Amino acid sequence: MSFCLQVAGDGDVFPMLAIYAPYVRDTAITFEYKVPTAAEFGARLHHVLPEYPWLVCRAPGQVLGYAYAHRHMERAAYGWNVECSVYVLGSARGRGVGRALYGALLELLRLQGVVNAYGCIAVPNEPSEALHRATGFSLLGHFPASGWKQGRWHDIVWYGRCLQEPGAGEPAPLRPFGSLGQDLMDEVLRRHARG
Repeated sequence: MSFCLQVAGDGDVFPMLAIYAPYVRDTAITFEYKVPTAAEFGARLHHVLPEYPWLVCRAPGQVLGYAYAHRHMERAAYGWNVECSVYVLGSARGRGVGRALYGALLELLRLQGVVNAYGCIAVPNEPSEALHRATGFSLLGHFPASGWKQGRWHDIVWYGRCLQEPGAGEPAPLRPFGSLGQDLMDEVLRRHARG
């Protein structure tokens, strides 16, 4: 399967929402109860993109998946940490889409100066855990009965990956995603594309 990776835009809101909706309606993979409206989903995209990457994976005529990062916790001292999410179209799972998206996402985050990337997974979810392990994440913790959805309690696990060693002194502020420059972004996205 060949595909390319790009920074998400307004034209991707509906296809990304179509990928996300079954995760909300039919699974506990996300703890969200209601499928967001297109306007709500678009607002999320615009909230993330000035500071962090939000990527889409495309095959001809189709969005196969998307991945994004956002700040992990709000206090100032957490400013070099992010939480990552990836969602893949059902028919594209197991075909390298998630790994390509995460590979590009993590490389871009490292270039921004992010130190730690985290992923939260409702378990059991072996495909997501396998993706995190395959992309260099390690299991950090297991939290029982953390979310109620679909008539039962679900455990979560947190995975983490250090993207670069923290220095001894005060770190430089994160570079906003948009400041990386189009040429550098395109180079990273091409490197993780297939075909």
